Amino acid sequence: MSKKRDMELMKLDFYDILGISTSAGEKEVKKAYRKKALKCHPDKNPDNPDAAKEFDRLKKILEILLDSGARSAYDKLLKSRKAAAIRARESDAKSQKLKSQLEERERQAQARPQISEEERLRRELKRLEDEGQLIVEDELEKLNKEVAEELRRESKLAENSNGESSKSLGNKIKVRWLINEKSSGYTEDEIRQLFYKWGEISALVMKQKSKKGTALIEYKDKSGADMAVQFEKGQMGKPVEVTHITETPKESKKTPPAKTEPAKQKSGYDYESIADMNRRRLEERQRLIQEILAEESAK
Repeated sequence: MSKKRDMELMKLDFYDILGISTSAGEKEVKKAYRKKALKCHPDKNPDNPDAAKEFDRLKKILEILLDSGARSAYDKLLKSRKAAAIRARESDAKSQKLKSQLEERERQAQARPQISEEERLRRELKRLEDEGQLIVEDELEKLNKEVAEELRRESKLAENSNGESSKSLGNKIKVRWLINEKSSGYTEDEIRQLFYKWGEISALVMKQKSKKGTALIEYKDKSGADMAVQFEKGQMGKPVEVTHITETPKESKKTPPAKTEPAKQKSGYDYESIADMNRRRLEERQRLIQEILAEESAK
């Protein structure tokens, strides 16, 4: 974190921004953060250029308030600043003698420089960054799921209001991205992390070259694929293009009906049925891999 950003943070009243008291506990802090962050989440405010900045600022506020060392340093700084403001207001209303006494106290307070408190907070902020503490990871995951669920509900309501029965485009999607000096592309873990919030992923295959990357993703449900195509834009500075995979219907070979023979009734699937299901699932994933390899080779 840069020194300029540190100074900007120190001028803010975190508790006032979140609408909580200075004695608020961890649970209350998290609740207030989630309520505030939901309103300015970048996915819900695509037309607001400042949404990402505000969301990042809230994340940093949460990091500080959930870390005991950083919060203690910030509380001291905030208390000192408020005390100075109160003294400044009171000095105009009191006698010259009291004013002199307050000025003396101010000088004594400055003997223990406020800068040292700012420096202490700055060091705590740097420690948080250097140690890579992921204090808000759990909260961000919950928040992303809430946003995804809310957008899913809004999308479903929009479809119902139009009175149209949407055609199924399947539960498979294709993801493309470019690689250049500003973007190093994506790893498989990063792709999975980006797209799992829209639904459960049953298969993922990706291939990345020197200038571009492609991934095929199969969701367990069609709604996950629809949401990913509609809302996923990629990480900041690394945009992705997401489209449905339209499959060409294959001609099914007609087979004569199997002769039924009397047999003892079995409950559930027998071993051969389970093996057939697993084999078909493996063949489907291999087909996905062949599709992406064939498409990339043709380009």
